[in-house]
Amino acid sequence: MSHIHQILTKKEKNYCEYFGIFGTLLSATCLIQHLIFAIPNWLTYPMIPVYILSTIAFILLILQKPAALILLIITAAATAVIEFVYITHAAFSLVVLLLFLYSLIVVVLFYTESIPAKLKQKLAAEKAEADEWAGKI
Repeated sequence: MSHIHQILTKKEKNYCEYFGIFGTLLSATCLIQHLIFAIPNWLTYPMIPVYILSTIAFILLILQKPAALILLIITAAATAVIEFVYITHAAFSLVVLLLFLYSLIVVVLFYTESIPAKLKQKLAAEKAEADEWAGKI
């Protein structure tokens, strides 16, 4: 069991937690802004699931799940499309731009620090430990 906790360093765990918390707050801000200020139409309705997906991705990052980074890549691409739609329709959202840049920076930072591989190792170790204890309890 102590092996599972030694896969990620304290710095990497802090990255996951703090980047995840701030990203969750930023995603929630985008969603609240959208619900309050966006004019409801066929163009703005598909934006809401992107903000919800972004929130889920950052929550998974807090929980140190490997799927979080894949969802963050999808979120970064989707928020880039949303910002493009805003700009082409004579609107601008600084919060959505910040969410796009933040998602992109988090993905780049995590891949340069090799955190996704460590998260996969942690998941495999947790599964192995669960399998080991499955017949004993």
